[in-house]
Amino acid sequence: MPDEGPKTDSDDEDREDEHREDEDVAFQRLLADLIAAVERGERVDRDALDRDYPRYAKSICEFLDDHERLHGAVDELFEPPSEEDPYATLHSSEDHRSGSRVWSLARFGETEFPISFGDYSLLREIDRGGMGIVFEALHCSLNRVVALKIMRTAGLASEEELRRFRFEAEASAAIKHPNIVPIFEVGEAHGLVYFTMAFVDGEDLSSLVRRRQIQPREAAKIMSKVADAVATAHRQGVIHRDLKPSNILVDEKGEPYLIDFGLAKQEESRDALTCAGQILGTPAYMAPEQASGKCIQNPASCDLYSLGAVLYELLTRQAPFHGPTPFDVLLQVVDRDPARPRQLCKQIPRDLETICMRAMEKDPAQRYPSAEQMQLDLQRFLLNEPILRPRPTLSDRMQMWWRREPILVSHLCGIFSVLLVVIAAQLIRETDSQNTKLKVTLLLVWLVGSLLFQRLSVVNRMTDVAHWLWAAFDVATYTTLIYWADPPRGLLLVGYPMMITASGLFYRARFVVFVTSVCAIGFLLLCVSVEDPMTLRTDFCVIYLSGLVVLGLCLVSMIRRVRGLSDYFGRGNE
Repeated sequence: MPDEGPKTDSDDEDREDEHREDEDVAFQRLLADLIAAVERGERVDRDALDRDYPRYAKSICEFLDDHERLHGAVDELFEPPSEEDPYATLHSSEDHRSGSRVWSLARFGETEFPISFGDYSLLREIDRGGMGIVFEALHCSLNRVVALKIMRTAGLASEEELRRFRFEAEASAAIKHPNIVPIFEVGEAHGLVYFTMAFVDGEDLSSLVRRRQIQPREAAKIMSKVADAVATAHRQGVIHRDLKPSNILVDEKGEPYLIDFGLAKQEESRDALTCAGQILGTPAYMAPEQASGKCIQNPASCDLYSLGAVLYELLTRQAPFHGPTPFDVLLQVVDRDPARPRQLCKQIPRDLETICMRAMEKDPAQRYPSAEQMQLDLQRFLLNEPILRPRPTLSDRMQMWWRREPILVSHLCGIFSVLLVVIAAQLIRETDSQNTKLKVTLLLVWLVGSLLFQRLSVVNRMTDVAHWLWAAFDVATYTTLIYWADPPRGLLLVGYPMMITASGLFYRARFVVFVTSVCAIGFLLLCVSVEDPMTLRTDFCVIYLSGLVVLGLCLVSMIRRVRGLSDYFGRGNE
């Protein structure tokens, strides 16, 4: 055996560091599993924990005790009384404004009254998110209805969470605009941090879009006011970073109000805004540079992209990008352009489509220079005046087409390349004209089928079905083309591994398995149906088929690893 040389202290230190890293990862996974079990109501066996993980048992038990005390305090404060209490009954009534259930406590012999919280009476829960719970509340001293937001993690919150919660209140209070909900008070009661803001009697844009179709001019009017509010925030150095339909409330008169500055940042604090590797926001409405976690040179441009994404949903009733997981949505945000709104609804005016797509440009430099400029274009549209139209070059148009329809463009390039080869072969070698006509016809069928599947893929509920059918159609068409080709056909078999590799760009393991399977079936059908030098070598067929399977398995392994890393770091950012 070769001499490996003497072991040094640095080698031991490296092994110890690796061992500690493995233990840290194991500890994090164990803690996550235990918290999930507690949330499901399962009992944690502490004796087994102390026996199996003596190093971590004490720390974990202390953490679980704190977790139980926190939930007990919150449940005692906000949960309705038990039906076993003979002096309390639980009543529920239908709220005529929101349709939600309103829970209140009524003691025996007394009139109904809400839950007391400091100087406020909580009337009902409006909404809850990652940072806090929002209630409709009555400010007893001033006798006015407000929206009261309570931080969920209370005393166990980290300094970063407390800072974010306070900054949300400070950012909203600092901006004076009629379409930004004003902040009244920041305080603490029962050990819980809260702030109050004006109560908007209405619904958010997300609910409004689900309930009814918003007309283009109405959408432009709403977004004009929201863009003006965002422009005011930008002038005061505040970047929202989480603009989406659910963060825009619309009252009964149709007036929009911007809320939830929980992810907002001061523009001058560049270090916090441009932290590499940090993804904050909602994927479907997130700017590409924000989704990729890269350094952001112009943070305000992220809000401009989100304004365009919200306008897109108002016009089309669907988000610009959608997928089975946030990871799939992020991939599309970074690499693809959305389908143009008029592809989904022909009634959308071209000028409004232009405003929407300009705000959603991948390159921040190609977007509106400011939210104020976008608001001015929306005003021009509402006044039937011409909007500003930057003239894209031919290169810009080609790049936009490629980003918007990468699958279709790839198919068109491949189909036309094969078509040119078939026609050139016919002219040079003067092969059977009847066979050439069949090939050309098949290529035209492939072209028409690709256009049809592309149209289906932009429909929200048909996207997945269209992609799976499209893949099967590609393999079937390509197999038929090889069947009609003249021997030797060996070089044409490169198409199968190309299709399998292309399926990996969707980052979906089952899709790769499906494409690999249909490619293998197509190759086997060729082996038993054509007379070709390749079919005379059984070992060649076995090796080639094994290569397809190995390629598919490698892609599946890579996709699962990437998705696992994405889920791990995604939980860390929540």
